[in-house]
Amino acid sequence: MPWKRPSTVPYPKVWHRFQSRDVTISEPSDNHLVEYRVEDLTADRFEDALRHFTEHFAGDEPLAANRGVVSDPEAMRDHYDFWRWVFDQKMTIVCYKEGSDEIIGVNLLFVKLASDVKKDVVVRSQSTRDIVEIHGYMMTERFNVFNLLHVDQYLNAVGLAINRRYRGLGIATEMLRARIPICREFQIPVTVTDFTAQGSQRAAEKAGFRTEAEVTYEELARIRPNFVFPGIKDKSLKMMSLWVDRK
Repeated sequence: MPWKRPSTVPYPKVWHRFQSRDVTISEPSDNHLVEYRVEDLTADRFEDALRHFTEHFAGDEPLAANRGVVSDPEAMRDHYDFWRWVFDQKMTIVCYKEGSDEIIGVNLLFVKLASDVKKDVVVRSQSTRDIVEIHGYMMTERFNVFNLLHVDQYLNAVGLAINRRYRGLGIATEMLRARIPICREFQIPVTVTDFTAQGSQRAAEKAGFRTEAEVTYEELARIRPNFVFPGIKDKSLKMMSLWVDRK
């Protein structure tokens, strides 16, 4: 049976609060801090989150950007279908500035079980197929997460998108830290993500993630023809984990 969020855990729930600069004022400074919160994404914001990911992820994430996903209607339909499927698990988190409903960041989260039956996915675009296959290769074929870490479940992620205006404020790191109370609440021992960009890898390191496995894009290009991403600027894929106690 696929994982379902227990009804005993409030939904939506605020998972993390932090302070950072406010970019909406004319001259932001390190001395002018405002409150931000990270909470569950609710159904009434699903379409807004899709627009956010289209604008702040599809054209920036290294694999999607390299394949031109944002300008490929079939690839975008594939991504919308998958993102909506992830939303339905009710684990995706969103960041807001206190007093505002502007979406600042979204992290698509879902729980993977060793007992999961492989999901049949309709893929229309070869670009989508390439991206899905490269992540499957990293986390199932080459480095099977369940076998490597000796767990039967983990919190996975398939994208972290920060509004471009708010980048450089440490918000990505804070959203990654929000996974700690989430894992504790649901008694999930570890969160694992296949990070594709150097920026997200650095944010993960700051949040306490460690590298479990790394494969360069140069090496991947030698493994399969559809793993070639010509001119990609980032160096490698890093599968990174953050272990969480169950307090």
